[in-house]
Amino acid sequence: MKSTQFNRITKISGAAAAALALTSAASAAEGTGSWAAVGGSLGGLLLGIIQLIVGLSLAAFSITKGLKLLSKLLGGIDIWEEVKNKNCAVALLGAGVIVSYTRVISGGIAAMSDSLATLGTGSVFNGVIGLVSGLINLAVAIGVASFAITVVFRVMDKLTTSIDEKAEFKNGNVAIGAIYCGILIGVSSLVAAGVSGIGTGVSLFLSALVGTFAG
Repeated sequence: MKSTQFNRITKISGAAAAALALTSAASAAEGTGSWAAVGGSLGGLLLGIIQLIVGLSLAAFSITKGLKLLSKLLGGIDIWEEVKNKNCAVALLGAGVIVSYTRVISGGIAAMSDSLATLGTGSVFNGVIGLVSGLINLAVAIGVASFAITVVFRVMDKLTTSIDEKAEFKNGNVAIGAIYCGILIGVSSLVAAGVSGIGTGVSLFLSALVGTFAG
């Protein structure tokens, strides 16, 4: 499943690069007049659609990856079997993990969108930098999402030495499911903001680096 999702993202990235190339060619052919701006706007629209497709693909990835990670952290229990048995504690925890995963990854997609916004003005060069930095940021977001969730579990395990969380979740303790769900969502908000900051930093770094070599 993981390799399939990444293959899809790779193909979509190739399509985005093609869109940028077409926009660049249109700009070169038309000069710096209004048609160049129109070409850049169309390229930006196409990339926006591509980003939407990436988001939909990552939604399925986030659900699958998040629940798989949760199952591992809880000692290999079958999440969907617990949900079938009306275990509200595990259901709350699963919801928190999915929301956390999608929030962090959405930070990567948002950074990509902000970076590519310059393409709509006909600035193809900045659009290319935005595409590269956006993809880097998206990869970072996917890695950080799993890491952040794992860290929350490890820290809480150290702080609650008198509680066997795995046993409580297995026994359907709704209270602990609710508190973990809230903690995960709260932490994900902070992490998502950090991921967006990384995207901005990567974009500025690439712009400065390319400008240095170009100069």
